[in-house]
Amino acid sequence: MHQVRLRPRQGGFTLAELAIVLVVLTVLAGALVIPFRGQLELRQRQRTEALLADARAALIGFAAVHGRLPCPATQTDPANPAYGQESIDAISGNCVVATEGMLPWRTLALSPIDAWGQPRKAPTEPWTGHFRYRVDTGFSRVTPRIAPDTPYGDEIKVVDHNGGAITVSTYSGADALKNTVAVALVYSTGPDLAANGQNASYEPGADATYEQGEPTPGFDDMVTWIGRPQLIARMAEAGGL
Repeated sequence: MHQVRLRPRQGGFTLAELAIVLVVLTVLAGALVIPFRGQLELRQRQRTEALLADARAALIGFAAVHGRLPCPATQTDPANPAYGQESIDAISGNCVVATEGMLPWRTLALSPIDAWGQPRKAPTEPWTGHFRYRVDTGFSRVTPRIAPDTPYGDEIKVVDHNGGAITVSTYSGADALKNTVAVALVYSTGPDLAANGQNASYEPGADATYEQGEPTPGFDDMVTWIGRPQLIARMAEAGGL
């Protein structure tokens, strides 16, 4: 009797099988990338929140020691010894700029950048991820020292995404000493590396409005600020008044 011998199958995958495997791997990879990106951004935001908290504490500590808040940093040349130091006029005792500048990180011994930032190596390089800083001119001049009755020099307001007031200001009579307008404000431009909302409007005058809130598709800035009553209370606790 004639026996039929079956030809053994050669090893390896067919093109159809390889295509199916590639499709499955692509789907799995995509499913893993999205959670990873979310976890990475969460860690970056948490790190930046910690850096902003450090900046806030350092500003209050500086005020307790020196009787004033530091001025913004304005030097653009990383090779200059004044880079990262506060810019203050030695004659007048006032800040060189009365508007927004960079956080004086060297003066405060802090990190200059957030979790998305890049150090600068030349005067022409952008301020990618560097902390922005605004301070009330009434609380940053050398003399007189901050006191319980120090009045505001500016009106630095903070609003939510709908324009509603987060800080409160009456600017009339004795109530002007009780409100919570920011005397100092620090913010990160977030993962998109650009100021969003009200923060995107450069205001060269003494008054300014900033925006704070949860991240949205068009807003990812992270903002912290110090109100007048809190600064006075913390300085008193530290014996700085």
